[in-house]
Amino acid sequence: MNPNSVSVMDCGPRAAIAASAICLLVSIIGMSVSAGGWDILGSKGTFMDAQQCNHSRPIPDGRDLFQAVCAAGGTEAPFTGVHNRKVEKDASGVYRCACCGEPLFTPKEKYNSGTGWPSFDAPVEDALGYRKDILQFGSTEVHCKQCGAHLGHVFDDGPATTGLRYCINSVCLWFDETSSAVATASLPFVLNSYLVLLLLIGCCGSCCVLSKHAAIAGQPVYKKWRQSKTAAGTATVSAWPSDQAF
Repeated sequence: MNPNSVSVMDCGPRAAIAASAICLLVSIIGMSVSAGGWDILGSKGTFMDAQQCNHSRPIPDGRDLFQAVCAAGGTEAPFTGVHNRKVEKDASGVYRCACCGEPLFTPKEKYNSGTGWPSFDAPVEDALGYRKDILQFGSTEVHCKQCGAHLGHVFDDGPATTGLRYCINSVCLWFDETSSAVATASLPFVLNSYLVLLLLIGCCGSCCVLSKHAAIAGQPVYKKWRQSKTAAGTATVSAWPSDQAF
């Protein structure tokens, strides 16, 4: 056989292994450094600490909806929330968590996205936690960092100011006109939803390819081990006298 043909045949598996390893590395890095990391439970991972909730505070959108969204990770219908209305950017006040009262957003960062949910381009510093929401097409879920209440999702299609759109359920907010806060300048790196799904698919595919080639490469070692075990077993059996009674 022509040696050159052998080397050409070997290029296929080697290229597949190299491509899979690179894809796996990119997936690991991309998922790790972006908001939410490898926590892919999203809104289904909601765990609101009800003991931190101020149940005496009225909830204009309804307490049943509050439980369904903030505590159970649901989503309210668009264009129905009381906080979807326009608020002047120079208005004083702060949007707080409807459960624990933690400051989350300010009117200055609020804008009309046309989606039917209150939208902001930046949160208050250290106010939010993040998860990747695989069941929501790879979007990034946001929740109150203090009590864990589900708030909504953040997307990478926001205004030019930050490039982010925090799409928040109205029932998760209450507006405190007597307080003030400042939005953070340290924003997270939010992956595009479809890119998250692509990275996860690439990660799974790469693991399958690498596992297959690892199994193929390990076959000679396994066969040699089996042969040594068989030889050892034969030697043990042959050591018994042929007329030995059991």
